[in-house]
Amino acid sequence: MRWTRVIIGATVAVATLAPTAATAEPSPAPTPSTTASAGLDVPDPLAIAPSAISQLTTLALRYESNLAVAEERRKEAAQLTRDADRQLAVARAYVAQVVDYAMSPNSDPFAQRLSALAAAEDPVDLITGVFSTEQITEAREGNLGEAKRAFEAAQALQKRADRATEAAEKAEKAATRQLEQVGEMAEQLGLGASSTPQGLPETRTEQQEWNRSAATTWRRYRVQLKRLGVTPPPASRLVKAGGSRTATVGSRTIEVLPVQTIRMLDALVDRIGDDYAARNGAGAWSCGGLVEVEGGYDLRGTPAQLYARTVKVPPKSIKRGDLVFSATKSSGIHHVGVYIGDDRVIDAPATRAQVGVSRMPAKPYAVTRPSLGVGRNTPPKAAKAPTTVCNASKPVAATRQGWTFPLKQGTYGISAGFGMGGSMWQSTHTGQDLSAPTGTPIYASRGGTVSLQEVGWAGTLITISHPDGTAERYAHSSKVLVQDGQTVSSGDQIALVGSRGNSTGPHLHFEIQVDGQFIDPMPVLVQFLANAGAGTGWGGYSNGQVPRGVMCPVGDVLLRCDVAKRADRLAAGFRRKFGEPLTFTAGYRDIVGQIQRGDDGALVDIPGTSPFGWGTRFELGSLSRAERAWVAKRAKALGLTAQGGTTWSLGS
Repeated sequence: MRWTRVIIGATVAVATLAPTAATAEPSPAPTPSTTASAGLDVPDPLAIAPSAISQLTTLALRYESNLAVAEERRKEAAQLTRDADRQLAVARAYVAQVVDYAMSPNSDPFAQRLSALAAAEDPVDLITGVFSTEQITEAREGNLGEAKRAFEAAQALQKRADRATEAAEKAEKAATRQLEQVGEMAEQLGLGASSTPQGLPETRTEQQEWNRSAATTWRRYRVQLKRLGVTPPPASRLVKAGGSRTATVGSRTIEVLPVQTIRMLDALVDRIGDDYAARNGAGAWSCGGLVEVEGGYDLRGTPAQLYARTVKVPPKSIKRGDLVFSATKSSGIHHVGVYIGDDRVIDAPATRAQVGVSRMPAKPYAVTRPSLGVGRNTPPKAAKAPTTVCNASKPVAATRQGWTFPLKQGTYGISAGFGMGGSMWQSTHTGQDLSAPTGTPIYASRGGTVSLQEVGWAGTLITISHPDGTAERYAHSSKVLVQDGQTVSSGDQIALVGSRGNSTGPHLHFEIQVDGQFIDPMPVLVQFLANAGAGTGWGGYSNGQVPRGVMCPVGDVLLRCDVAKRADRLAAGFRRKFGEPLTFTAGYRDIVGQIQRGDDGALVDIPGTSPFGWGTRFELGSLSRAERAWVAKRAKALGLTAQGGTTWSLGS
């Protein structure tokens, strides 16, 4: 099963998951092998039993299952709705023939009413309206019969679609309950949890349906204006009317928006599916820059600036084309969307990384109407460094600074963990083993003073001590690159991985001491890795905790939608060039999906820290030399960056 769902970060439990690897060494402690945390500004070591991981995995499986059901039911409902729409189109065609007859020289007195019904925005209005028109000539009763049968078929299909939607909602509610359970467990263990942001759907299918429905409804409105012969006036002529008016043709009444509003919404509907960006670019929009439209209103600036110079209106009187603002106390006004009707807005939130349709905020900060002219609003004060931008909270590395992982990511595997017992050790394992090839660089986790000691089990034991009574120790090095008494900084190279001392294979044995007692290094190291990745994250999500609804499928993998769009183009060009499909072997990996073991049984990476945990990186299958060269050239043209081998990502 491919893991594609968001679950909590069970990162600190990795040490308890790892089996005793062949690279484990006996590391008898010179002091009692107990844990301590006093005096060290790091998380307390968590004694998480393997059963906790089992519980989390079980919840993840249930969550996965329910979201899979929801996805399938959403797809089923979408297909049934499309079938129903086709039946309504058939009914409309039959009724149109009746209307054409009614408009002929021999038409009955209800021709004008039928003409208005023919321009109805909703096909149901048209059909039910015609059925209520009793004085229809018998010459067209056959067509009305066909129309009625098609209409009834459409109603039956829609009922099935509604049932499928109900099943999807039931599965989504169950998934939400499981996510809450995961959150409760995460809180107990001191871990993190993530969920779909407010305003966004749970599944990609639902997002596609929101996009399609909003675009279809808007384009239908534009057709109705044309059919009824209504010419939208400029905004200046509608100010006294509140920014819009109504027009009645026959029995049909329709809202008439200003021409600038219509141009803006036309552009926004066309931009659905474009990328989100911090600043406007080619095919990419910021949340504030999205509303910049040629021929529309002068809406250049940040969301706060747009709020300041547009006219506020009560949210209860919201109209299509109004601006909907979101704000927080710490960040002020940070996001804006444009109301498109049906409790939906078109926006470009950083949480989706794509322009699309979102649910209207339950409590928007404010609603303004550009068609009413220039406003004079005072935005709320925001912090100098806002933590929320375009609906996304910026990941903040607020924990202890100055730490570095002792080995570079991608160069090691997770081997024997802290506290393990066995004949290899005099008591229990006092550190964390990281298997790596001989000669792999080792870096100082923290800056401090070096001391060197020749110890039988360790070879040259490197200790880096600190004034606060803490120290880190590094064992089994093949070569030591520092001297006794030397001062080093965090991240300085101090040695090379080896297998000296009591060891069965090359690896680093890493320890942390507090006042001479050993603590589990993994909570500290994982915390560093999670924070180090904050700058490369997006949408306010944690690594491996990106909601499915904001991801897009490419082959058998999931990717952030802007990356998926480029991957699709790469695959399409590859097929045209070489006549065969491009294989995607890896994409987004959630927390559980990151728990993978190599051939030696060691964990490939620490869950919650994988470069594949953001959905911005993918790996391709084997390629010939010619194929590899073509992919490299085409991927670069698409804005993708090589990450080694056949791995590519968007950005660095």
